[in-house]
Amino acid sequence: MKKNIKIKTVLHLTPNLSGGLGRVLFSTLNFFSTNSTFYNHEIIILEKNYLKNNPLIEKRFSIFKKKIHVNKSNQFIKNKIIESDIIQLEYWNHPLIYKFITQFVMPKSRLIICSHINGFFRPQILNKNVVKFSDYFLCTTKASKKNKLFKENKYLRKKLKFITFPVDFNRLKKIKKKKHNGFNLTYIGTLDYSKLHNNFIKISSSIKIPNLNIIVCGTGSDFNLIIKQSLKYNNKRFRFTGFKENIKSILEKTDIFGYPLNRHHFGSGEQVLIEAMYSKIPVVAFSNPAEREIIENGVTGYLAKNDKEYVKIIETLSRKKKLRQKIGNNAHEYVLKNFSPSDNFKKLQNMYDLIMKNKKKNRLFQSNIFLKNKGNKLQNLGAELFLESLADNSYEFKTSFYNNGKRIIKKINNLIKNSENELTVLTKGSLFQYLYFFPKDKYLNFWAGLIKNKKSQINSRLKSINYNLSRKYLLRAYNADKYNKEFKYYLKNLFNK
Repeated sequence: MKKNIKIKTVLHLTPNLSGGLGRVLFSTLNFFSTNSTFYNHEIIILEKNYLKNNPLIEKRFSIFKKKIHVNKSNQFIKNKIIESDIIQLEYWNHPLIYKFITQFVMPKSRLIICSHINGFFRPQILNKNVVKFSDYFLCTTKASKKNKLFKENKYLRKKLKFITFPVDFNRLKKIKKKKHNGFNLTYIGTLDYSKLHNNFIKISSSIKIPNLNIIVCGTGSDFNLIIKQSLKYNNKRFRFTGFKENIKSILEKTDIFGYPLNRHHFGSGEQVLIEAMYSKIPVVAFSNPAEREIIENGVTGYLAKNDKEYVKIIETLSRKKKLRQKIGNNAHEYVLKNFSPSDNFKKLQNMYDLIMKNKKKNRLFQSNIFLKNKGNKLQNLGAELFLESLADNSYEFKTSFYNNGKRIIKKINNLIKNSENELTVLTKGSLFQYLYFFPKDKYLNFWAGLIKNKKSQINSRLKSINYNLSRKYLLRAYNADKYNKEFKYYLKNLFNK
């Protein structure tokens, strides 16, 4: 007679269920609830009213309603952690993640931190303190093993594990090519220049293929900006569909899948790229770290070194139907072999079996920033979290913060004014996402004012981004700390001339 085997609980902590992460967690819940496994999965969402504000995602997860917890108190979360066998923190640079790991007193636990970023470029970098906080640091792309954290530190390297999340084959079940007018080049994904190539529209417009249709499927903070940019070119070839839950209908009419992400993008698993490969569509992408781990150049897809090569490959493929079929078939076989749900979730279960050998333990997040600033009466939590998220890559912001307005450092503030695009978008770990969650933080407002004063004339993501908004940021910072010489100087010299 077999002994009763206790079902163990894996508790996922995540700010939201958006994008590829949402699909991965849905597949995880679906697989482990319908297969004979020893692990039950539940999810705590850190963003307040998230499902209420995202009805499509709420509908998708409706069958798992009892397993998802939103708008819960710290005491509820603490009790859930105590009850659970394994905690899996879904990690990327998000203000609520850093607020949680630095401010929440974690009970004894077994902790897996699952990274959904490749971790090479700020603001989405891998943080040494985050890796140390975990029992195991689970990466969703093997590109991350090349990160200097793991190359230089044996202790951190021992924590490093890898997982490949599978494709939901049922989502693309019985997919078949369908006849359509013209030649369709498709992009499906985030419409946000923190991930998408900055010259996406210009590059796409330069492709010379007769009767070309460029189907752009998705949404994001740069959705309206991208549509506006398309009007400057041959906008008749662009077809913006917005978000599509059923991408099968799009893929069935796709001849080539174009995936031009910028070289500093944060992505890792790239689920939609793999879904296109499963659908026997030849993929053309750029030779970035995450894409190189998925595509074998010239065999299961193509990796372009630059804009011109990207265009040339697509134009060449458009003339060679048999080659497109060959590459598409190769890609399909590769995905079947490497991304099946049963194989990949078995590997994930092995990861759970491994950590179950560990005893639950207390843990304290070791932040040099919070330690150095302990007892500081300024209490700018948002700015401190932003600095922590950038770790060793926060030089200009850290210098500005610790200066405390004692002197005016034009050189440092010029660096902040000219921050890279990835720090100036509205989400994805940017300064402005931290400002959204901490609107009264004076240093976040000061830095935002510097950036918008520089970029207000060229940034059209929001109608409200203008000269007056820059002044508002700086004025809010100064009103919060009227003794700050630096805030006063910039407010006076930028706006009262």
